[in-house]
Amino acid sequence: MTHPRTVFHLALACDWLAARACGVYDGSDLCRRDGFIHMSTREQLPGTLARYFQGRDDVVLLAADTGSIADRLRWDDVPGKGVYPHYYGRLRVGQLRELGPVRLGADGVHVIPQMEALP
Repeated sequence: MTHPRTVFHLALACDWLAARACGVYDGSDLCRRDGFIHMSTREQLPGTLARYFQGRDDVVLLAADTGSIADRLRWDDVPGKGVYPHYYGRLRVGQLRELGPVRLGADGVHVIPQMEALP
């Protein structure tokens, strides 16, 4: 199986702001509880938003190059959901690229920032 060169993480704005202040990101409360940073492929983002961020308008889309995080990136089978990327550890803020806020559209569905330039 060929994996994409870029994976994504959906962060709460408050968590990302705190990470930028200290230089290290260890995920959300859910990530810390589960022991890894939850990530998604481009195709998985809409489902992840619908499952975990429904109605939230304080979400930031982050991207990571899989080559730069390969040491602790694992592709885990999530029963009934497919194979998802998970990062086991803390990330330096510099390993993540902020793509922008994920806003709610008038219909209540999240609007994902443009990602055309990413591999």
